Amino acid sequence: MLSMKTILLAAILLVASTTFGQNKNVGINTNTPDPSAVLHLESDNQGLLVPRLTTVERDAIAAPAVGLIIYHTDELQEEIWNGTCWVPTYLETCDDCEVDIAFQQATYNIDRMTTMSISAPITITQSTPGGTVLPVDLTVVHTFTEETDVTLSQYSVTGTTTINVDIQTNVFERGGDHYVTIFANCGERIVAKTLVINVAMCDLVSITTDQTNYDLSANGITGNNCVVVTIEENVSIRSADATQPAFTTGTINPACKMGIIHRGLVFGRGGDAPIQMTVNGQDGGDAMILGCDTEIRNTGMIYAGGGSGLTVGYFQPVNLGPFTVCFAVGAGGSGGMPDGLGGGDTQGVCNIILGLWESGNDAESLYDDDEGAAVSKGISQPFAFGPIQGTFAVKANGGAGGDFGEPGGTIANPVDFTGTSLELCVNIPFIGTICTPVPGLSGILNGISNSIYNALLNVAPGQAGYAIRRSGVVNIEDGDYQTVSIRGQIGI
Repeated sequence: MLSMKTILLAAILLVASTTFGQNKNVGINTNTPDPSAVLHLESDNQGLLVPRLTTVERDAIAAPAVGLIIYHTDELQEEIWNGTCWVPTYLETCDDCEVDIAFQQATYNIDRMTTMSISAPITITQSTPGGTVLPVDLTVVHTFTEETDVTLSQYSVTGTTTINVDIQTNVFERGGDHYVTIFANCGERIVAKTLVINVAMCDLVSITTDQTNYDLSANGITGNNCVVVTIEENVSIRSADATQPAFTTGTINPACKMGIIHRGLVFGRGGDAPIQMTVNGQDGGDAMILGCDTEIRNTGMIYAGGGSGLTVGYFQPVNLGPFTVCFAVGAGGSGGMPDGLGGGDTQGVCNIILGLWESGNDAESLYDDDEGAAVSKGISQPFAFGPIQGTFAVKANGGAGGDFGEPGGTIANPVDFTGTSLELCVNIPFIGTICTPVPGLSGILNGISNSIYNALLNVAPGQAGYAIRRSGVVNIEDGDYQTVSIRGQIGI
């Protein structure tokens, strides 16, 4: 005898069969299924769950029907069998390309102290549902300025390939986060992924007014970060003392990386000439002393000071209390460019000069002015003592000061006796006066001249200062320059 449950089940199936047979579609949670649909589902809190298969389970399906849908759990995507292969729902054919970009890390840092570059690995993975290997074209765009080079080690790859994005920057780049986006184009598919590059901030220094003996470290810059110094147009940086540079990094961290944008004037001071013949000329001053690796962009002038010339003669100050008297004979050396003082009273030593003396010339101050020109002092005095008569002529020649970046002038002929003569004259009756040169005079004068010349061999005119004296690496090659923008040596 049939149970009640069996009877009820049979009745339900009979009704369902009759309904499905009449309507030829099924509605779940709807009494009016769409006539174009075999199955019409409605829900506000549930979805359709298709079969979920691994790769092994999917590939074990025997003779899958065209249009069969599964959820592929290994790839986390829906796939359809198109009669040849399993195709993700976002592709159309077995040869449609899939491409993926993967970074080893999402963010990199450039500290601009230990490094100015990075090389970030990128893995490009290309595939198709049908296993076809296709080329992938790569493009890179970024937010860096023209200061930074961003390149890929390869711009076209196939299959799975690891390449590098290479980034080379410098101290002039804007600090902060920059974005590098890689675009991969395979067939009609384009994917993109972005890498973040954090570039350390530099200390920024702007010099907008004239300066004397500017010391970067004395202005609060330690060099523990990179540094960018801008010297604005028409700003003049000078030195009050040839022994001190016009611009120096001071005690800045020698590991620092620095950039200088120079549009102004940086002049080392010229050397002062000595007041004594036995003293060397003063060397010209340095324009810049740089204590760390530096890149300079120079559209201004960086000029070393010129050396002073030598003094020829004797100059002896005597302090008499309220004033100083100087006993002198000869010619002072002249000062180097710029502002070098000539030897003698131009340095404010004497209130009164007694003797035969010509002070050296002071150098001018501006780049288109003149260095201290050489000076001379001489006399030409006739004399007669009985039968002996002649002319005593002597001229002392001081050394010229050096122009920007040049040494003081050498003196080929420090003392010149040209015009000196000594004769023995006798008056003979009916004949007149007959004069005969006294023998040996030229030898005596040459001996005096050579003695002074040899004394000067033990001293030297002032040497030129350095345009840039460096201890780190500078982007301008070492050498001796005489150009519009640089005058003087660059080197260690």
